[in-house]
Amino acid sequence: MWNLFGALARDIFALGYPGIALALIIEGLGLPFPGDAVMVLYGYAAAEGHFALPGVILCSIAGYLMGTSVAYWTSYYYGPELGRLVDRLPVFNKRSMMRTTRLIDKYGAFLLIPGRFVPGIRSVTSYVAGFSRMDLRLFLLYTGISACLWCSTWVAAGYWFGENATLMMHTLQSYFAYIVGIGALVGLIWWLARRPST
Repeated sequence: MWNLFGALARDIFALGYPGIALALIIEGLGLPFPGDAVMVLYGYAAAEGHFALPGVILCSIAGYLMGTSVAYWTSYYYGPELGRLVDRLPVFNKRSMMRTTRLIDKYGAFLLIPGRFVPGIRSVTSYVAGFSRMDLRLFLLYTGISACLWCSTWVAAGYWFGENATLMMHTLQSYFAYIVGIGALVGLIWWLARRPST
């Protein structure tokens, strides 16, 4: 597994625990960076005895919360001006921004939990939450829950599945969007069935 990451692994591991926090700050800012792969790698390193598992999970969560909070506050305060800049940057997908905006309008802050597991949505949710003036308490609550779930999942995958974690990670990412879509469809059908007829 170490050979897959090469120089990147050596550079990040040279930083120790701050390395994973820094990696997750970058991920939380929505920049193109393989945060989930880094967490798997750190989880594997914890299983090999290089790091303590609780420390890796806590540093991951802390880093991710810092990155997402900066993204939220920046978009909250600079709103339309930042939105126009983000639209022009190649690292942000305009279609993902529009789709995430529609989903947040529909589902509110709850989207922050499953949205963290969906590539494309994960990178822009904090910005969309800030642009839409989502209540800070709701943002921190749902982002905190999602960060705990997301970070713990990937670190634990590396810890328990070791060498096979990379293959498992790619498989899960491929199918997770479909799983979320099916879950949303089931939820919609359930809601429609329970809605009183007018």
